[in-house]
Amino acid sequence: MTTGETIKFYRKKFGLSQEELGQKLLISRQTVSLWEKDQTLPTIDNLIRLRDIFNVSVDELLGYGNDEREDEEILSESYQFCYSEDECLTIYKFLKSSIIRRTIIFSILCLFLILFFIANHISDILIGFIIGTFVIGTISNIKALKKTVAEAKKISKNSYEYQLFNDFLTIKIFKNNDIFESLKVYYKDIEQIQDIGKYLVIHFEGQSFILKKENLTFNSALYLYMNRNSQKVLKREKADKLKIISNVLFVLSLLSIPGFLLLVSWVSSLNNLFIENTWICYLFTPFSIASTVFGFYLKYKNYKYKKNIISGVIITVILCLYGSFTFIFSDIYDHSSKPVIRVEQLTGIDIPQSKQINTQDWTKGVQDVSRGYIYYTSDIYFDDDLTKDFAKQIKTDDRWLSSVPNDLIGITSPFSDYGGYDYLLIYNIDSKEYNTLPEDGGNYSFINMFFNIEQSKMIIVEYEINYAKY
Repeated sequence: MTTGETIKFYRKKFGLSQEELGQKLLISRQTVSLWEKDQTLPTIDNLIRLRDIFNVSVDELLGYGNDEREDEEILSESYQFCYSEDECLTIYKFLKSSIIRRTIIFSILCLFLILFFIANHISDILIGFIIGTFVIGTISNIKALKKTVAEAKKISKNSYEYQLFNDFLTIKIFKNNDIFESLKVYYKDIEQIQDIGKYLVIHFEGQSFILKKENLTFNSALYLYMNRNSQKVLKREKADKLKIISNVLFVLSLLSIPGFLLLVSWVSSLNNLFIENTWICYLFTPFSIASTVFGFYLKYKNYKYKKNIISGVIITVILCLYGSFTFIFSDIYDHSSKPVIRVEQLTGIDIPQSKQINTQDWTKGVQDVSRGYIYYTSDIYFDDDLTKDFAKQIKTDDRWLSSVPNDLIGITSPFSDYGGYDYLLIYNIDSKEYNTLPEDGGNYSFINMFFNIEQSKMIIVEYEINYAKY
């Protein structure tokens, strides 16, 4: 390439007219024209300015060392496109589809989390955080959708020129017949080419460029590139079908976690056996396993696969881990009525007929509680009718307190610190007294009973405290 050809090449590469280049160099358009026709040569000062503008060496501007590049920069094809409003509508539908899918998935996940947190009486702060995330995410997606609409409208107002060379293509965007953007895209750097019927969409560095297939020559370098790199090409008919299956399995695998939590919580509200119900997690593993298997299928077919495999494996592990709790920890609880009978015999209190008893033996492990030593705890659940009758009885029973007096806090079990009860009592097994401090210091065994009317639940704690008399 001669010096004039080199200057002309880089001027066009940067989307500059002869007049614009002349303005940058403080020379006339005619001078630039004479350079490009090789009728005159730039002065040393102008060569240095051209070097800085084009970011190339002076030797390259003078034509030295560019023989190798000359072969790859031979123009093979050139296309110009303008788009009608109908074509822009088709392109807009393509651009907005991914945003809509993302918004739907995001909204479903947020909705499930909000419902789950409300159903399980999770902290209002956390519920507010999820609602805030949902609002912010929705606003963000709406903004992205508006931006897409603006981009689609912009397409109809601009014209595009594509020039294909051996190793790259250049894209020039014209507005009112003036170049306002020029790009150079190497084929090897193309992230993906999407075939959507009448159009080819080239994805490069987060941008999308659209070409009309009907204008491309049958032996276009772009088609040759697509054939050599089929893993980067998505056909609309096949890709859409695979993407739908991929997205459905991905969403179902994500929803498996809130789904199993909701189902386990609902079943547990019926039988009050949370640990024993965690096996339900296994009912949701087919979704995550199917997502993983399909991800490997997509990999084999050279499509995007990572989200299905990664999410599928992680969620399958989580589900199997929680599902195993039924078999690992099911022996933690004893469901016999022995603790209830013992408490009735010691305290003389008639406890209503229970529908479920979960008793945990605390003596089998190392304890780390705020005070005392716990022998066992029993969670007892009643029918609502029996709860109402029992609530009426204890309202007139002086042994039941609505709160813990300050002077008795030291002899209560740590469970009294958590609240969540309507009535409680403290029974000293050794002195056979209710809600009374021992007369002398020493080790004493107590029974702490808590009753929650709304939850139809009673907690019984038997424990020992070393009481110091001051």
